[in-house]
Amino acid sequence: MKIKVRAYAKLNLFLDITGRLPGGRHSLNIATQSVDIYDDITVSVMSTDSFDCRITCNNPDIPCDEKNIVWKAAKAFFDATGLAAEIAVDIEKHVPLMGGSSVDGAGMLVALNELFGKKLDSEALCAVGDKIGADVPLCIKGGTLYSITSGDMIAAECDTNCVFVCIYPDFTLSTAEAYAKYDENPTEINPHYADFVSGIVCGSLSEGAGFISNVFTEIYHDSRIEEMKTDLLESGAVIS
Repeated sequence: MKIKVRAYAKLNLFLDITGRLPGGRHSLNIATQSVDIYDDITVSVMSTDSFDCRITCNNPDIPCDEKNIVWKAAKAFFDATGLAAEIAVDIEKHVPLMGGSSVDGAGMLVALNELFGKKLDSEALCAVGDKIGADVPLCIKGGTLYSITSGDMIAAECDTNCVFVCIYPDFTLSTAEAYAKYDENPTEINPHYADFVSGIVCGSLSEGAGFISNVFTEIYHDSRIEEMKTDLLESGAVIS
C-alpha cells in the first residue's frame, strides 16, 4: 500500500498569548488560514508485523529518526488504533522549517488514516494530533479557523478574498525560542481579537485584515524584519 498527500502550511492571522493552561501550555487567542504552500509526504507500507518508521527527506537539516514529528505521528497513530506496520516515509520539503513540522505531523496522520481505512474520525484524529503538537489539529482541519474562550477552534465560513505574500528570509526563530522570549517579557493582551473575529465571521478575510497581529513581532525585534515589513506596506499591503 502506498499514498502521497500534500501537507498544507498555515498562516497565523492573529496570535496573542493570554496566559497559561493547567497543563503548562500557553493559552492563545489565535486565528489561522491554510495556504497553498505544502510539503509532499509519501507513505509506503512494507509489512504489518510490527512498528517501524524509516524516513527520508530532501532537506539535510531535517532529522530522519524518532526526533522527527512524522515518526512521532506514526507512533501515536498506531498506538491509538492498536494497529502496527513497518512504513517508509519520504518528505519533500517546501514549507519553511519554522512552523513546518506541524504540517508534516498532520499530513502523516491523514495519510495513515487513509491507508488503514479511516479508523479514526476527524475528532479522534485531531485528538491524536494534539498529543504531538498543539498546531497539528489546526493543520488537519485546515481552512479559516479561530479560537473561542474554551480553547476550541471554530471554522469561519468567510470569503477568502485575500492574497498573502510570504517571505522566506535566510534566518529563523524556533517556536520554542519565541515562546521563551515571551515568558521573559510578557506583553499585554491585544484588545482587538474580537474585532478581527467579527470581521471574518460577518464578512471576509479582507474585513478582518486590518486587525491581523502576531504577539511575537512585539517581543522579537530585528531590523531585517522591520525593513521587510516596511517594503510590503510601501508596495500596497494592507498590513504586514
